[in-house]
Amino acid sequence: MSANNNNKRVRRAIVEILLEHGPATREEVAEYLQTYKGVKNVPSPNSISALMSKNPQVVIVGRQKVEMTIGINTHHMLFDIDRTVIKDKGDLILTRPISVMTPKERKSAKQCPSCGRTRIMPEQSDECLSCIRQ
Repeated sequence: MSANNNNKRVRRAIVEILLEHGPATREEVAEYLQTYKGVKNVPSPNSISALMSKNPQVVIVGRQKVEMTIGINTHHMLFDIDRTVIKDKGDLILTRPISVMTPKERKSAKQCPSCGRTRIMPEQSDECLSCIRQ
């Protein structure tokens, strides 16, 4: 299994974790990934942060104060899914970027005429879910 396929699997898992558990820091996401089915190698918190920053389904919603091991306080970013667009688990597939899609999903994806993104379109719609809900 290539690292690229594992990253795709991890990026899909991160979005599902954030949908289920709500806003989380990169360390909390790493803990959830430990027990998530389908993810064998859990990336470091720095890699998780990079993967979340590249995903348009994930947004930064704030900062959380965290105490480090030596007593120093720091702030970590809180990540969450874009809840204005994603309402339930079915919306995850409709907002997924082409770089994270499975081969089967790529075949049914089309380019949105409004924003130009390649997405799976909702039934009986020419626009992607992001354009419809924003």
